[in-house]
Amino acid sequence: MTKIKIIMLAMLVIVFTVSSCSNSDDSCIESVWYEDSDKDGFGNSEVTQLSCTQPENFVSNSDDIDDTNATLNPNTVWQGSKITFTKADNADWTQEANQDRITDNVWITRADYHGIFNIAVEDYYTRALNPPSDTQWAIGTTADIGSLTFQYWEDMKNSYPYPDSIVNQDLVVHLITDNIYIDIKFTAWSIYDNGGGFSYERSTKN
Repeated sequence: MTKIKIIMLAMLVIVFTVSSCSNSDDSCIESVWYEDSDKDGFGNSEVTQLSCTQPENFVSNSDDIDDTNATLNPNTVWQGSKITFTKADNADWTQEANQDRITDNVWITRADYHGIFNIAVEDYYTRALNPPSDTQWAIGTTADIGSLTFQYWEDMKNSYPYPDSIVNQDLVVHLITDNIYIDIKFTAWSIYDNGGGFSYERSTKN
């Protein structure tokens, strides 16, 4: 009887141990985690791991723009819904309604002629100062952010034969101080001395 009791007790211990492990496993709900190589808090949708707990250098979102570059993420590359800004011909460019105040540092507008400028830091369009100040521009979209070449506005615009040739072209503007990249497409541009009107649609923060 003693041997039988010992065997039965041993079996109970084994069953209890297995049961405990099983219960522990059952309480584990695996989640998908996304690699965050650049440690910017945003994960790479192409590199995942299933785990009950957060693995090192992995996060719960897959929102990163470029997981090899911590400066390119949803906070800096705006790919949210589009808004439209319009400055009508001969409108007073010194009025807030006729300025696209994207951030505290960049307010885009245009006088009755010439190009656009950043009225947050510039009083007027001055070609020698590379307006709009604190911005650079590229042809393309933020979907190809890693391969774009950024230039000053006038240098970029010279890629087109006429001033209004930029209409309906995919562009990206980089707000330098803010380190923000925005998709932008001009939908209208009044040429020569016809009042300085222009319109564009641009992306907002995600």
